Amino acid sequence: MSEELKIKSLIVGNHILALAGLIFGNWNFLWLTLIGWILFGKIGGEIGFHRYFAHKSFITKKWKENILIFLGVFNCFGSHINWVGVHRKHHDVADHDDDPHSPEKNGMFNNWMTIWKPFIVERKYVKDLLMNKLNIWVHRNYFKIILVTMGLLALLNWQIPVYLICMSSVITFHSAGMVDTFCHKFGYRNFDTNDKSHNNTFVNILTLGSGLHNNHHADPTNWSNKVKKWEIDFPGWIIKNILMEQRRAS
Repeated sequence: MSEELKIKSLIVGNHILALAGLIFGNWNFLWLTLIGWILFGKIGGEIGFHRYFAHKSFITKKWKENILIFLGVFNCFGSHINWVGVHRKHHDVADHDDDPHSPEKNGMFNNWMTIWKPFIVERKYVKDLLMNKLNIWVHRNYFKIILVTMGLLALLNWQIPVYLICMSSVITFHSAGMVDTFCHKFGYRNFDTNDKSHNNTFVNILTLGSGLHNNHHADPTNWSNKVKKWEIDFPGWIIKNILMEQRRAS
């Protein structure tokens, strides 16, 4: 089975298990979903995979970097090497023919659901990540890490991995779909960028700071997406107050 098919299967499987949890599970476990979304979606994904690994927007301690790697694994979108490659290419060719996930090319529904037209991510986009042994190990063992962790948690109670991992990954999946689709179509623009990125206040509130997409495309290496005082950027607050040792030199 190809890497892409494995990821698609993981996404579909998480949707099925999340639905099963809502039907047959105890909704008192929903607090685990909130914790999972913050840990895996916001810290591991938005901060780790996105702002730290893809854009190198800040410097942190090595042990914090390693935690970001493993938290991001449970987004269930693929390893950080895969994710970073796609995202860096997106920024290079945003809303053009080679953009992996532009709603202009894929259509809004297909773009949201990651039914993307075939594309190639060149090695140059992940060359720096391939120089780190831990990055390579996590990439090669990505699915084992998820399945073993979920299996061990299920020994305690089957609802723990379903609510903590499956449901939170489904929320993160659709949060990313909103950003990749709506934020290249609707909203306001603070900057005149060479793409169709928009800040979408509705999406930004729902995602706690991932909807300031025009701000991000205008200055992708900035650890904060916030430009105006009233704009919300929860991941930026975490970076500033918990993770960042210093700003990355421009």
